[in-house]
Amino acid sequence: MDTGLVCLSCELLIEDRRALRHQVVQAVAAELPRLAPAEAQAEVERRLSREVAVRAARDAVRRERAVVERARREVVWAQQREELAASKAELAARACEECGMPEAGGLCLVCSQTRTAREAVEQAAQVAAAVSGAVQDLGEVAGRLAGCRVRLEREVGRATERLRREGMPEAAVAWESRTLAEQLLRAERTRAMDALLGSAEANAEAERVFAIERARRGGQLQARAAAEQARQRSAELLLAQRLGLVHAAARPPASEGVDGWRKRLAALAARPLDEEIRVPQPAAGGCREAVSAA
Repeated sequence: MDTGLVCLSCELLIEDRRALRHQVVQAVAAELPRLAPAEAQAEVERRLSREVAVRAARDAVRRERAVVERARREVVWAQQREELAASKAELAARACEECGMPEAGGLCLVCSQTRTAREAVEQAAQVAAAVSGAVQDLGEVAGRLAGCRVRLEREVGRATERLRREGMPEAAVAWESRTLAEQLLRAERTRAMDALLGSAEANAEAERVFAIERARRGGQLQARAAAEQARQRSAELLLAQRLGLVHAAARPPASEGVDGWRKRLAALAARPLDEEIRVPQPAAGGCREAVSAA
């Protein structure tokens, strides 16, 4: 309205009304072909008015339903907002799980940073244990994992104690310890990838892909790039496989061993079922009668 240009909404509305009039004219011409022009025009106007009134009533009903649906949604949204506010207030009022600080949202800042640092140290220890030796013997892997964990925890602990002696607040100490633990994790992962990139499996995969790409494309640079990508993927796969074995070694033992389950299943299999399942035995006469009937 302020630019003086054509309004697209109005153009669509006009086209819709023209299409409706055209449909009514065609319907009148098909149903009443013998009407005079004046009578046909009157019939068109009458039908058009009726169709417009029906559509207006239909639109009014749709708007009323939309208003009711909007009101219902507003009620639901208000209830959801109240529940969300109540849950947030309840969470904010919870004490810290680690140190018991009140109104800490379940975990205060210091304990949150400390927990994240412990998790990063554990992941770094697992990565270090995965590439520092063979992973077939889970007992050996568990011992190596414990050694790597002690080494990394000692390194983070020395840095933390140094920061405390310097007088830094506990929140800053926790932040720095988390940052150091994440740096150790990145360093251990980089060291592990460097070691696995030069492994026999990665080299074999790179040579295989290089031969395939060289034979297919003929370009040495492209083949070399594809081979390096294959080497990277192979090293990542090897690291994931080794980490899976390390996780299995770090998993706590089950409450009952395999032998215990085997003994229990054997005892259950040997238990008689006469008292539980009773199969009715037919009488001898009944069997003879059934055979004769057959």
